[in-house]
Amino acid sequence: MGVSRRSVLSGALTSPLLAHAAMAPAAADASTTIGVGEGGWIEIVWAPQAQAEMDQRGATVEAIAPAELIERNGGRGIRFPVRSAQGDPSLSNPAHTQGTGVADGGLILRVASTEVRVTRLAGDVRDEQISGRYMVNDVDAGMQPVFRWRATEGDLAVVPGAPGKPVELKISDLPVRLTSEMLDLWTTSARSYGLPSLSADTVVAHVTAQGRFVPPTS
Repeated sequence: MGVSRRSVLSGALTSPLLAHAAMAPAAADASTTIGVGEGGWIEIVWAPQAQAEMDQRGATVEAIAPAELIERNGGRGIRFPVRSAQGDPSLSNPAHTQGTGVADGGLILRVASTEVRVTRLAGDVRDEQISGRYMVNDVDAGMQPVFRWRATEGDLAVVPGAPGKPVELKISDLPVRLTSEMLDLWTTSARSYGLPSLSADTVVAHVTAQGRFVPPTS
């Protein structure tokens, strides 16, 4: 199985967690409020259809520290600490959220005799789309658009600080869906490996993330 096909399932497991690791793109226009994220973590809980598919195939997931496996609301998933993040959470209009970030840890996915090790997780968020980059068995999978999210979904909680001080942010249960590029790759892999068919509206995971946003000093 080539890197691109490995990245279908590994991406489905990991890229959603990058949805709010980031707060800004690599380049931003002058109107963008660039700040940094600190003390953050991200949880991804796989949707019932994704979890059922993993169970049917006897797939197991092992967390690579400091990531850890979790159970929440009857679902299973994984939590990653955020090493670094920067950007603009755009609290007045979350659809304009932009960001880049890096998460620590990784995971090992085992299916039958196949082992897929996913590490060096990085992400970019903009235009309600999540792009991810990660290593699959020490091979760079490259940056690619993976998931879509909607600003009207999820539960955003904000605890404001004093002017110029950190703002506490938490986004809970944000549904994520495949981008058209990943959906095309998934469809090709589905024919080859007997994977279930997915549509553009299929929710593959829910993301919960929390951290502090430190606004720019000037």
